[in-house]
Amino acid sequence: MSYFSIMFMMMYLSSFLLILSNDSWFLLWVGLEINMLSFIMLVYEKSIINIEMCLKYFFIQGVGSALLLMVLIMKSIFYKEAVVMILSYKMGAGPFYFWFSIFCEGVSWNSCFLIMSIQKLVPLMILSLFICSMVWLVMLMSMVIGLFGCFNETKLKKFLAFSSIHYIGWMMLCMCVNSYLWVLYLIGYMFMLLGVLMSIKKKEIFMVSDFLNFKNPFLFLYSMLNMGGMPPMLGFFLKWWVFLKVLSFHIWLVWLVITLAVIMFYVYMRMVYHIVVGYNFSYLYMSQDMYLFSMSSKEWIYVLGMVVTPVLGWSLFM
Repeated sequence: MSYFSIMFMMMYLSSFLLILSNDSWFLLWVGLEINMLSFIMLVYEKSIINIEMCLKYFFIQGVGSALLLMVLIMKSIFYKEAVVMILSYKMGAGPFYFWFSIFCEGVSWNSCFLIMSIQKLVPLMILSLFICSMVWLVMLMSMVIGLFGCFNETKLKKFLAFSSIHYIGWMMLCMCVNSYLWVLYLIGYMFMLLGVLMSIKKKEIFMVSDFLNFKNPFLFLYSMLNMGGMPPMLGFFLKWWVFLKVLSFHIWLVWLVITLAVIMFYVYMRMVYHIVVGYNFSYLYMSQDMYLFSMSSKEWIYVLGMVVTPVLGWSLFM
């Protein structure tokens, strides 16, 4: 890692500390700007597509930051609603999804992990202070748009980008029913997404069909089932905890949560099914090595952790 990478990484981490450790709106806005600039420098690579994505991200976030500063200064009648819409725009949630999947397609997998997980922390934290009817609307739109965006999507980065938009909706739902449940959900989502990155590593993966040439697709398939919510994995327990909190609210919300969870599970199962069926035919021509035993120790630790950890958490806290 070069000197500049270390410097921008320190700036990136310090921006979170600045935002989390003060109660001034101006310093919070400054922290957002430092976070944006350091993130751009971390994802920057010497390629035309990457440079174009960085410029687009800078323009989009710059517009959002200018609008946020203006709203914070003016404090109009629809102050809360305006802040919610601006933060949704900066995250790529709800009706502002258009730039998110395009950006993810043009950057590396490590950059995708950052913007799909860690970059959501600050906007969601600010959003938790402005719970209003607009949050429910953005939550519903994020869930539906993310769900339908995943249908028939063969490009892996776009699939995960729309899946991330869908999970933003789940985090907003957590925010509405419990003050701190969204933090747990975000951390759990980060670990589930980490499994996808571990399965891909440094391989050139762009399409879902590229996994048919994998010697060991087990970890990727496991990660997909985990994100889909297959019991007894982490993804299932996260949704189950949300479901238990939602039970105290309106019955329509309970049916909405169940319906969206089942349909999203079907989307992930459909992808896994196509990979498994295609892989079985190609596996006939491979060596007799058992691909399950070719996994590294850290991959096995991840797989076991995604099953054991939620079960232990359930037994201790429920």
